[in-house]
Amino acid sequence: MSRYEYKTEKTRREKIGFYTAFSICLIAVCMAVYSTYTTVKTPRRSTAASVTATAAVAVAQPVTNVTVPVPTLGLMPITEDTVPAVTEADTRETTQPTTAAQDRSDALQTMLAAEISLTMPTKTGHILQPYSTDSVYNKTLNTWKPHLGADFDGELGEDVLAMLDGEVTKVTEDKMFGKTVEVSVNNVVVGYCGVEGVCVKQGDSVKRGDRLGAIGAVPCEASEQSHIHVYVKINGAYADPLSFVNNDN
Repeated sequence: MSRYEYKTEKTRREKIGFYTAFSICLIAVCMAVYSTYTTVKTPRRSTAASVTATAAVAVAQPVTNVTVPVPTLGLMPITEDTVPAVTEADTRETTQPTTAAQDRSDALQTMLAAEISLTMPTKTGHILQPYSTDSVYNKTLNTWKPHLGADFDGELGEDVLAMLDGEVTKVTEDKMFGKTVEVSVNNVVVGYCGVEGVCVKQGDSVKRGDRLGAIGAVPCEASEQSHIHVYVKINGAYADPLSFVNNDN
């Protein structure tokens, strides 16, 4: 091989080496760029997928701490106009002692020991509404409450008669129960409500069967037919008046 041919071959080999090295470098650069791009791009996709998965999990979980307005379903709001007012008379009649059953038992024993007997307060003695410690519906007040007395019906103006001997201890005008007369003996009080034309006064002594007045109106029971409302108290506790009617028989 001549010197010229040797030089030409050397030059050709150097060029091949240069382009080979250049190609390798170019491939390395491309791979580095691709690797960087992949590294940067992949977390974004992962983040989006994570957010989507989180949203899916959140949708699947029960919703809490959310206040939802409750529909009224057409019910009327409760106002002072729709609720019957509770008066002193209501409280006086409906308030029960915690030992009501024991009080009634003691009252019965007291009545029997004193040999006190009650008679009917009207000529017919017909009972319109009996005594009840359970709540019963009151049409006039549109409410449920205990009926702590006995109602005796009759014609307006019919005589109201004393049920026992005693002293008239109170004659009042009550907003709920109308004109009321109380006759007492010892620890026994008998009250007559809805009496018109009262013909006795406080301090008078009366005998069983004496006229106290006439059947009038009981305002808190005005939806019922005409009657008087009679209550009995023994030592301040309400008792069933009918338990003591004709007690001496």
